[in-house]
Amino acid sequence: MHKFLANGRLWCDLVRQAGPRASGRPPFAFCTRLDTTGTTSSSAVVHLYPVRKQHSGSNEGDALKTAAIHRPVAVPLAVPLSVVPPVVDAKALVSEISKSVGLPVGSPLLKSSEDGTKEVVASVTSLPGLSRLIYHYMMLSKIRLTSLVVMTAMAGYAMAPGSFDLGTFLLCSAGTTLVSGAANSINQVIETSFDAQMPRTRNRVLVKGHLSRLHAVGFALGASTIGCSMLYFGVNEMTAALGAANLILYTSIYTPMKRYSILNTWVGSVVGAIPPLMGWAACTGGDLGAGAWILAGLLYCWQFPHFNALSWNIRPEYLKAGYKMMANSHPTLCTRVSLRHTGFITGLSLLAPVLDVTNVWFALESLPLNAYFAYLAWDFHQKADSKSSRKLFRFSLLHLPLLMALFLLNKQHWQFREDKKSETVELDGGLADGGAIATGVFVSGGETGEEGSEYLVPNIVTDIGAPTPPPGSIKAIEDSLLTNVATVLPTAGKQKL
Repeated sequence: MHKFLANGRLWCDLVRQAGPRASGRPPFAFCTRLDTTGTTSSSAVVHLYPVRKQHSGSNEGDALKTAAIHRPVAVPLAVPLSVVPPVVDAKALVSEISKSVGLPVGSPLLKSSEDGTKEVVASVTSLPGLSRLIYHYMMLSKIRLTSLVVMTAMAGYAMAPGSFDLGTFLLCSAGTTLVSGAANSINQVIETSFDAQMPRTRNRVLVKGHLSRLHAVGFALGASTIGCSMLYFGVNEMTAALGAANLILYTSIYTPMKRYSILNTWVGSVVGAIPPLMGWAACTGGDLGAGAWILAGLLYCWQFPHFNALSWNIRPEYLKAGYKMMANSHPTLCTRVSLRHTGFITGLSLLAPVLDVTNVWFALESLPLNAYFAYLAWDFHQKADSKSSRKLFRFSLLHLPLLMALFLLNKQHWQFREDKKSETVELDGGLADGGAIATGVFVSGGETGEEGSEYLVPNIVTDIGAPTPPPGSIKAIEDSLLTNVATVLPTAGKQKL
């Protein structure tokens, strides 16, 4: 059967390629006798004479000339049965190609992109078990959004007028990361069925079934517990309270409100304004001054042009999933609110030096940046199309880090270490003459910052320099002690028996 199929395939190829007869002999000759030893005999060949058209080069005629361009070649009519075609191991081939391009073994080599081209990608399923689980946890935590939250908290810590402590800074960053990741996980658990209806979110881990919802809830509970504990015991109570409040606000108010009211955008802006307060409180020990509220106000106002421009181009997706967004129900309000809050950002930037939070240069340097941001918001308000919204959204990603950098570089109060504090106090002497007053200097060791390291240094210089020591002073106490000692010391008269 194998020889029959090979002969038939070769015969069809020869008939298709044969040209017109140039002479009385047939265009090809063949012999079907094969050598049983596995090699074709000399007669079992096909003499093939390919032909081609040749133009004479003149205009007198289009005579066709045929000529043999190759010598007769011997082509076997069949493949001997003893010759087995090589079997290609597909897995081994994919493995070798993966190694050559630097991909993990077992990963798919090609993936079709939107424009139809093929690109080399790696597969998550090819990762080991622990690495795959960590990857799913990162996707469950919305690692990009969590990174932005942590960066704003770190910016709040850096901009606060306090000394930098590496341990507190790291604990604040780690705790904020865990709390934010827990909040995003609960958000995905609640919105799993709605995420499946949107192309932007249909590839999330819970929608794809990479993790169960119960697994995600367990991860969120563990991350939130550890994160809040780190903030409470490692930083301070104010930072932990802000983190817990933000977690509750995001999961219990903002997430359900997205399906009922457009006010969810305002609540979400409050959620975005809390992380810089957490960083500020971590640096100052819980003290939220004017600078903390200005920084939080900048983050609050920035949320509106950023999110409204983002939601404008995905309005059909939000409408299909049943989310209540300004871009769908109130498009004019969506563009107007974006423009309004860019003006608020400019006003807060000008207010910062007035409240002694930054120097005057911050207001001058941030003015062109805020003015261009407001111009893009105005263009979005006037045109209300995809192009203008896309420009506003892209610049918002650049505007925030630049504004935070200018705020940091121009902050008014720099403090690299905690200074020692001294305070003059007055103490009740408790003496028999009516309770005189003693003076002294109250000093605390600022290097350690531990409780109980404060001590009192008597104001001896003032007491010694006085002509007549005041009652209850160190000099008066010394004189009183010397007098009392002199009364009990033996004298010449007391030594006699």
